[in-house]
Amino acid sequence: MEDIKTFNDLGTLSQANQVLQSRLAVLGERRDLHELRDIFERYDIASVVGLSLLHKHFTIQKGEMVVEFGHVSTPWPVPPNGRVAGGHVVPRSWRFIDRQLVPYEFGFNHPAQSEYQECVLPPSFVQEVAAFLSDTDLEDVLGLCVIGTAELEGRIEMNRGRVNFTVPPSRPEDMDVRVVPEHAPSVWAFDCKTGLRDTTMTLARVCWVCPKH
Repeated sequence: MEDIKTFNDLGTLSQANQVLQSRLAVLGERRDLHELRDIFERYDIASVVGLSLLHKHFTIQKGEMVVEFGHVSTPWPVPPNGRVAGGHVVPRSWRFIDRQLVPYEFGFNHPAQSEYQECVLPPSFVQEVAAFLSDTDLEDVLGLCVIGTAELEGRIEMNRGRVNFTVPPSRPEDMDVRVVPEHAPSVWAFDCKTGLRDTTMTLARVCWVCPKH
C-alpha cells in the first residue's frame, strides 16, 4: 500500500452502514445485487472472495499497514517490499479507486506458518465488479476481501484501540444482526442464488459495536 490515505480515508462502521443503506434504497430492483452475484458465479469465485463493507476502526501512520496474523489485525511498520519479521505480507482486502483494485489490509505469512494464500483475481472479473459498483454508486462503500473456512462459518470482529480481532460466534443468532443489535454486518459471502436481502447471501462477518469504543 503506497498511500496511507487508501486506509485512512475510509469511514467508520456506522458511517459506512448508513451510506450503504441510503445508496441501496435508490437502486430499485438492483438493490439485492443479483447482478453482482451473477458475476461471482460466472467466474466461480464465490468461495475465494466476498464483499466487504469499507470501513475502519482506527487510523494508521506513514509506513504502517494493517496486517492480520492469527485472527488479529494491527498496524505494522512494513517496508515497501512487504518483507518483514522474516516473512512477507499479502493483500487480503481491496477497495476500488477509479475502477482500480487497491489493497488496504494484509495478511502475514512466515516460512513456519503460512496461512494466507496469494489471491490473483482474473482481470476481467475485477473489471466487471468495478463497472457494477461504479454504475450503482457503491464503489466507495463495498470492496472485496479474501474469505476462507473461518468466514464461511461466521466470525465476529471486535476492536480495542488499534487492535482488531475476530472470534467465532458462541450462538447461531450472534450472526443475525436483526436479533443482536450490537452487531453490524461487515463481510458477506455469496452462495448459489441472490443478493444482500436474500437468505442465500451469507453474512460472513459482523462487527461488535461497543458504545465505549
